[in-house]
Formats: sequence, C-alpha cells, structure tokens
Amino acid sequence: MLLLEKLCKESCFATFTAKKKDEALHEIVQLLKKCPKLQEIESHKIYTALKEREKLGSTGLGGGIAIPHAKIDGLDDFVLALAVSQKGVQFDAIDNRKVHIFFVLLGPSNSPNEHLKMLSAISRMLRDEDTKNELLASRSSESIYETIAMSNGEEARKELPQEKKKLLMIILYEQKYLEDIMELFLELGVKGSTVIDSQGMGGILTKVPLFADFINFLGENKNYSKTIFAIIGESELHTIIRGVEDLLGDLDKRGGASIIALDIHFVKGTMEYM
Repeated sequence: MLLLEKLCKESCFATFTAKKKDEALHEIVQLLKKCPKLQEIESHKIYTALKEREKLGSTGLGGGIAIPHAKIDGLDDFVLALAVSQKGVQFDAIDNRKVHIFFVLLGPSNSPNEHLKMLSAISRMLRDEDTKNELLASRSSESIYETIAMSNGEEARKELPQEKKKLLMIILYEQKYLEDIMELFLELGVKGSTVIDSQGMGGILTKVPLFADFINFLGENKNYSKTIFAIIGESELHTIIRGVEDLLGDLDKRGGASIIALDIHFVKGTMEYM
C-alpha cells in the first residue's frame, strides 16, 4: 500500500497548535481543506464525520500517535494528511498520553476494504521508531512529506499478477503477535482468514499420567497455539513470510511460528470477511 500516492503535500503541517481534542479536530479540518481533492467537500461535513468516528472510540492509539479517519459521501478518492504537534494534544488516547503525530485519513464511503488496508498500512509504518522520531524532529511541511516518501519507498511492493493460489497455514505459538499478523494480512490485501485454537503434542502428552512430569517435552510455549488458514496468491507467499519474520524474527532460529503452504487443487466458497 503506497501511502505516498494518497498523502496530500499541501496537508502536511509541522506546527500543530491545538491543545484539546475538539480544537485538534477543527484544526485538522482546516488542514484537510488545503488539499485540492477536498475543495468541493464542505468543512462541517468533514468535521462531523471525524467527530462521529471519535464517538465510537478514540483514534488515539497510544505512544503519541492518533489516526483520525472517516468515510465521506461524495469523495471519490482517499486523502491523507499529516500533522505534528511538538507540545502534544490531549486526545483521549488509550494510554492517556498526549498525541504528537496525527495521520488523518478520509475515504469514499463505498470502499471499506481499501479503507482498512490503508489504516493498517499507516499503523505499521508508525511502529517504526526511526520514522516516528524523524516526524517529531520535522520543522517544515516539506520534511514531513520527505520522511513519508523515504519510509514508503522502502515498503513499496510491485506484486505480480496472481494466477496460482496456495493454502497458507501459520501455526502461531507466540499468540501475542496474532493481531499484528492480521494487520499484515490487511495491508497485503488478504481479504479473509480463519483462526482456530490448536494444541501441540506436548499439550496432549502432559495430560497423560505417564508423561505428566514431562511438561517441557516439546517446549511449554508450544503446547497451545493459534492456527491461521488463508488462501493467498503464489506471489504473496514470500512477502508474508518476510512480514511474519519481521515481527517474530528468523523462524528457523526462534521457533515462534511455523508456516506451511500447500498448492490448491480445488476450492469452493470463500474466506473473505466482506
């Protein structure tokens, strides 16, 4: 997902001055209105959409980051804006800390899948501490835009036409990474997967009285797991493996997960969630 294609250069701002949440939403609207794509969209319509989304739960993710977003009727394309506040804004973030980086997304009301993919791509980009630090150090709109250009260039992928499909199975022993892998799927356009609770050989043997004292027979962390099933394009396999190893490390050394891919000879139905 190339965020740079949707980032409006006119709507990058390095000197955000709002102190409270509602002030920030109004200032965000002013910033968005500098984008040529939004000239025909009324300011109050943008403000209302952002405000209604915040009522569902704060988009302040913690760690000084917020991703306000909304779907706008009459908007034909996605628009991204980025603002940096040096002093920070009280934005009801989940960790109660001030927000310093606002990555704002507006999208068409009829493109929920693309909206989810872009939110996931933004979230993953802002987990990179170097990118965050460079944004916080920015003192001009140009430097903000250049930071995203550099970061997005490193993430750019040109996927080949997908012909063959594979059944992907990820047996995840370190279950704390489950949400991160789901976000990775969204970013890569994997539209659906099935996740089940699974149990390893060690978990079964420890219930047998004869083997009860061998709790670490196969490693206690591998007794219970999550198994993820997804149908993917053949060209996506290595990208997904790289993404999972970016999260967990070299799987051949750490063993936090196992990845299996099988050729599909027949499939009927879909795993898509939408």
